[in-house]
Amino acid sequence: MSGGGPNGASGHGGDADVFGGAQRLESLKAAALGAASGGLACAPVALVAAGFDLATWEFDVDTLALASALFAITYRYTVREDASPMLRQGAVGAFALSRAGAAVRVPDTCAPAPLRCEPYGLYLDPTMLAQGAAAALVGACAFGAAAAAVDYACTRGWLRRVRG
Repeated sequence: MSGGGPNGASGHGGDADVFGGAQRLESLKAAALGAASGGLACAPVALVAAGFDLATWEFDVDTLALASALFAITYRYTVREDASPMLRQGAVGAFALSRAGAAVRVPDTCAPAPLRCEPYGLYLDPTMLAQGAAAALVGACAFGAAAAAVDYACTRGWLRRVRG
């Protein structure tokens, strides 16, 4: 036992082995499933978003596969046994929006403090909006596919949900 809380789970309740070897194995399975499903599902959309530049596309799909692996682990712990579709959609949306924000590059036509971009004098210019929208779409595709794969694997008994 690893803690003094209920069921030996250091106060987290639920699984006595919430951070033990069995859960680590389930996390590895979720990561592999997330990487494969997220990377494959987003590949066609990422190709269009990369402007058919194959080197950019390859890098984007590789990083999305890694991000989808990390998402799948986080998703499994976030959703647990909760049936709420809003929780599931919120997890996908949070990861997609985080990716979208990180993908936007501020052009030289923008001035700082407060950020305003020419020619419209707004916080975002059309190029930035397009970058963010494309990244959000590709991220939602990848993370949505990873979430669906994790949920499917759990319903089939191939992957165990975290209790609690």
